[in-house]
Amino acid sequence: MQNEARLLHITGIVQGVGFRPFIYQLAKVHGLFGYVKNLGNYVEVLIEGNKESLDKFVKELPEKKPPLAKVKEIKTKNVHFSGYSKFIIVPSESGVFENSIIPPDTAICEQCRSEIFDPSSRYFHYPFTVCTNCGPRYTTVRTLPYDRENTTMADFPLCPECEIEYTDPLNRRYHAQPVCCPKCGPEIWLSDSEGNVLVKGYEAISHASDLLQQGSILAVKGFGGFHIACNAREEEPVTELRRRLRRPEQPFAVMAKSAVVAETFARLDGGGREYLTSHRRPITVLPRSKAFNLAEAVTPGLHNIGVMLPYTGTQNLLFDCVPDAVYVMTSANLPGRPMVVENKEALEKLKEIVDCYLLHNRVIANRNDDTVIRIVNGRAAFIRRSRGFVPEPVELPFELKASIGVGAEMNSTVTVAKGKLAYISQYIGNTSHVETFRYHSEVVRHLIRLTGIEPLYWGCDLHPAFNTTRFALEMGGENTLQVQHHHAHMLALMADNSLPLDSRILGIALDGVGYGSDGTVWGGELFESSYFGHERIGHLLPQPMPGGDLASKIPSRMVLGILFEKLGRAELEKLPLVFPKGAMEFSTVMTQLETGVNVIRSSSTGRVLDAAAALLGICEMRTYDGEPSMKLESAATKSTHTIDLPIIFKKDINSGLPLLDTTELFLGVYELLGKYPPADLAFAVEESFAKGISELAISLATKRGLEKIGLSGGVAYNDHITSCIARAVTEAGFEFLAHRQVPCGDGCISFGQALAAGLGTKSENKF
Repeated sequence: MQNEARLLHITGIVQGVGFRPFIYQLAKVHGLFGYVKNLGNYVEVLIEGNKESLDKFVKELPEKKPPLAKVKEIKTKNVHFSGYSKFIIVPSESGVFENSIIPPDTAICEQCRSEIFDPSSRYFHYPFTVCTNCGPRYTTVRTLPYDRENTTMADFPLCPECEIEYTDPLNRRYHAQPVCCPKCGPEIWLSDSEGNVLVKGYEAISHASDLLQQGSILAVKGFGGFHIACNAREEEPVTELRRRLRRPEQPFAVMAKSAVVAETFARLDGGGREYLTSHRRPITVLPRSKAFNLAEAVTPGLHNIGVMLPYTGTQNLLFDCVPDAVYVMTSANLPGRPMVVENKEALEKLKEIVDCYLLHNRVIANRNDDTVIRIVNGRAAFIRRSRGFVPEPVELPFELKASIGVGAEMNSTVTVAKGKLAYISQYIGNTSHVETFRYHSEVVRHLIRLTGIEPLYWGCDLHPAFNTTRFALEMGGENTLQVQHHHAHMLALMADNSLPLDSRILGIALDGVGYGSDGTVWGGELFESSYFGHERIGHLLPQPMPGGDLASKIPSRMVLGILFEKLGRAELEKLPLVFPKGAMEFSTVMTQLETGVNVIRSSSTGRVLDAAAALLGICEMRTYDGEPSMKLESAATKSTHTIDLPIIFKKDINSGLPLLDTTELFLGVYELLGKYPPADLAFAVEESFAKGISELAISLATKRGLEKIGLSGGVAYNDHITSCIARAVTEAGFEFLAHRQVPCGDGCISFGQALAAGLGTKSENKF
């Protein structure tokens, strides 16, 4: 049989995942000769042999690929037969690395996990054990190509035994860049609050486990930053951690050894188990079980809890002696600030918070917080897309010019895009803080360097006071496009659903705040959207926010604003509302509403839901982002009665646009106070609101001949509201769009901005 030669170019996640040794072994199986080499943004394979063997090789390549690899495309062409006598792996070339895909960090695989618990293995009790199928990747990368000398593992030269495994194409550790052992790899140790080393190695982990059981609070260094840990089964350490962090109510995520342990306090139905146990190991927000046996202080006032399983060797070993333990594992940072990543920084910043530190000496090149996922309307929704997913790209349904989106202000991310790929950064945080904005700038530089994409066009928010806006205008100059916040949501939603360039949708944007095209505060919007423009065609009734941003922190202020024009002062005084400064604050708010001084109006959905939580006595103060609305949803899950509230539509007196009258909704609640439990009224508020928004959206979509209705914004994390809207939309014959690969909240804004900038979308409020 005559020999042939074929040249393959393979794109996708093919670096750092054992792809070249896989190709080597597959070629050997089929008796083929040639080579495989990494060219940065693709892998090149030359194979020579008979036609039958070549065909089998090409067929089996995507079917038998390594577990962490993702083959996007295989381009094949016949070439001249050169007569190779063997198959070889060619060292990486420092060529063009534009659109190169670096694999994300993944959980320790079962093989490596078995080794760290096997007394006969040289990896026994060694927490940094990895292979090509697992471990840190992105958090170790300094530059490309992805070779050991370009990662933080360059600080740890391989010992002879590791060198043999690293250079053997038939070994599962072949070219696994983080590979190491106790002889040549990073060290782990336990130190006190002053940084004094108490014990090293496995004993450090064992002693840390004992301290956690005894009620101590520890800082634990991981792949992409530090966690703060304590015993989640006992009230005292959790309450003490809250006191030290000054975080009275914000829910903590917890870590359990296995899904079996997690099922003792959470329900893993509805798709939760799949994500919890995946190799990406996100924090998965699960419903609390009836037999909830953790400290109530872990998730006060909520019906659900964020759970993750161990993903590092260290975390697995922490459960070695106490397999049924459950630990709080919360990111080591102040709200909105970057997570702590350096040992010295941890010793300084966490001194008043933790009792001891579990440290190691591997540098973290890229800070990367835990991913958070929740099942909403039967589908996984990213609350935070970070570790385990970043820097995997989102594939676009069209070509895009080199562009960048710098995000909004809260829950910020950065996106760089070119061609058909968009790279969304890890979670950054609140860029109004100087420290976080500095981190944001670092992420921009690093993402550009790693992808090789030099942005020609910059996208940012309309809000003139955002640090991100000023940064983009300075960097991009006249090539900077300011994108309305909620239209960025819609653009992200459309691309997330792979809609083609000529698509139009009816977009519903429901969130807390976004700078509107008219300079007012938006947050309950209906748009006709395309990739090239948008038109605001409906919204919620703008409600007064007495005291401005204070009304978002003290939701009782919103209640007075919403009901001010319908109830007299005497009736408003009788409402079961709480103000930090008591009657004096009530009087101040009333004066503001009467005079219009220091009062802004907002169509925000978040503020309406917050006000409902305050009116029903569910949440008096907002101590963390989204708290009142989250507690309203949790209360609604306990409802036992169906109650109808008024759903009234009006025309906006200024724009003439149709709107949902949320004041009438609140009047309905007011009239039923004391007649039904708060849980029933909480359910009714969400149900009636969702029905009202759905009815308005369906009516507008019908009039404009639109076939798709989509939902984006932070309120889309509310399972009750989202499910209700989705059901109404589909029953009316429309296609319902929800996010798939990017967050519903402001984590998707940079993605939408990059799309707008790369496409040259119009910034004005029309098509």
